[in-house]
Amino acid sequence: MRRVGAHLGVIAVLSLPAVVLWWHAWAGGAAATVRCACLDPGQQVWFVAWPAYALVHWHDPFSTSWLWPPGGVNLLANASAPLVGLVLAPVTWVLGPFVSTTLALTLAPGLSAWGCWVACRRLVDWAPAPWVAGLVFGYSPFVVESVGQGHVSVALLVFPPLVLVVLHEIVVRQRWSPARCGAALSLLALGQFLVSPEMLTVVLVVAVVGIALAAALAPHRVGASAPFALRAFAFTVVFSQVLLALPAWYLLTGPRHIVGALWGRLHGIFVAQAWGLWRAGPWRSTLFPGVPLGPQVQFLGFGLLAVAAGSVAVAWRNPTARLMAGVAVVATVLSWGGLFWPAPGHLVVAHWLPWGWVTNLPVLDDVSAVHFAAPADLAVAVLVALGLDSLARWRWWRRLPDSARDVAVVGLVALMVVPAWRLYDAPLAVQRVSLPRWYQTAGRSVPEGSVVLSYPFPASASLTAEPMVWQAADSMRFRLAGGYVKVPAPGGGVIGSGPPGSAVRTLVDLTIPKGGRPPRLSATDLQRLRAALVAWGTSYVVVTDTGALPQEAAAVFTAATGRLPAVWERAWVWDLAARPLGRVFSSPKAAAALASCEAALPALGGVPAGQPLPQALDRCVSGGQS
Repeated sequence: MRRVGAHLGVIAVLSLPAVVLWWHAWAGGAAATVRCACLDPGQQVWFVAWPAYALVHWHDPFSTSWLWPPGGVNLLANASAPLVGLVLAPVTWVLGPFVSTTLALTLAPGLSAWGCWVACRRLVDWAPAPWVAGLVFGYSPFVVESVGQGHVSVALLVFPPLVLVVLHEIVVRQRWSPARCGAALSLLALGQFLVSPEMLTVVLVVAVVGIALAAALAPHRVGASAPFALRAFAFTVVFSQVLLALPAWYLLTGPRHIVGALWGRLHGIFVAQAWGLWRAGPWRSTLFPGVPLGPQVQFLGFGLLAVAAGSVAVAWRNPTARLMAGVAVVATVLSWGGLFWPAPGHLVVAHWLPWGWVTNLPVLDDVSAVHFAAPADLAVAVLVALGLDSLARWRWWRRLPDSARDVAVVGLVALMVVPAWRLYDAPLAVQRVSLPRWYQTAGRSVPEGSVVLSYPFPASASLTAEPMVWQAADSMRFRLAGGYVKVPAPGGGVIGSGPPGSAVRTLVDLTIPKGGRPPRLSATDLQRLRAALVAWGTSYVVVTDTGALPQEAAAVFTAATGRLPAVWERAWVWDLAARPLGRVFSSPKAAAALASCEAALPALGGVPAGQPLPQALDRCVSGGQS
């Protein structure tokens, strides 16, 4: 228990900078504060809330129909990090999903730093070195940028350093039994899979590279180490098949699994910025325009690069230092992806970059190359620890007074951390969650499991996640038509904007209108929207005034349903549970009525939010009902 308490104390100390980073959230009331209710930060609130709800109501934590009903969503095909939500479920039950989300984002750097601290304690003797390495890794640009964007799945990097510990045991120390090594590595693989299968793939690739480099740097040890290592890896394969069978089945062939690449060609464009490695200026947040959010994630800062180079020189005789230097170089090159940007605006398809050779292979085609920056940062942090440990062994260093050595260590830490941290917007800006009035009141009293179609419409293509936050705040009482998540498209890949004229395209174009104008809809488009409302089992259509075109959206739903809405808690609401819709309009008279609905849409231009719809739609409604 004393050892557990000591490790918890280390985690607490290493989490202090993260508390400063998230100070606005904790000081401003974490129960109603998030980084942003939009995009990925808003999505993360839902991902943290779902496992807590699933445990209480005996739902599947890996798959759900609470988004995109009736088929639902495969959560493991998304960056859902179900392990985080499961561990924090008690916090969610007591304090709500916003506190849980902020706690997860606060602990992610500290836990990542602790993992690096544990790994470095095995490799060095000088006590301060693991602390320095932990801070370097836990608060690297990759981690800080990830928590700033709400990406818990890639910000929580506690498992890769622990994998390094077990690999070091298997390849070098060999004091544990092979079965124990295999069991430990399999459990770590399961934990990483339940946080991020993509990051597990990255760790696996870098581990293979590291083992190959270790064999090349010390060929004389291969013969003696190979028998033990092969037995340990054999146990790993056996245990992993048992532990990972169910989650791997969910991801690859389970309900609503995605066939084909999750990102398509997109990820190779927006993450492969090789020139960003040497770019010291801050990049700007997409959530908060004009706000600096640190350097490019592949750039560690010139100060840290200088200390890392010095560590290579000081600890060159240590084979582990040479190995870490090699891993850092290889992982950094892999993080460049298959494209090369020698300068902004100049994109070159670089076939000489190694990731371009494998990026189209199964599984690997879903890996964002930029995530290789994480193991590169870990290798650099370990290299810094090895350099400091070697420096502490020098005779002249031992002769220095304790105060001089303390000042030198603090100076090195400042040199490594300050140049990058001065580019951050720290403490991070946050926002208070503001639910529309209908979701604050009526939404919490609808029959549990009802399907709500919200405007604005949440979807990946509409870049809208706010309704998912409202759903999580209402304790997951209702299901939500749509969702800012990846779901399989009929022909493979993921649903984007949908084909022209489809219901998804109509709702996306209403949510993010082109040129600020509503889409031009035909009677056929309205029929497809009506059919989608029926197929999704929609109970309520709720149009709030938070979208771009609420009046036009209300007109479209009036046309599609053939009914006037009720004005209910500052929202236009269609109660389809009380009066279900027919499947489609089929008669010529109904088609003519829909054409009159299309003609009536411009009449909504001057209607104040929350007011009844104008009489211009009466003909449309009466025709639709007939």
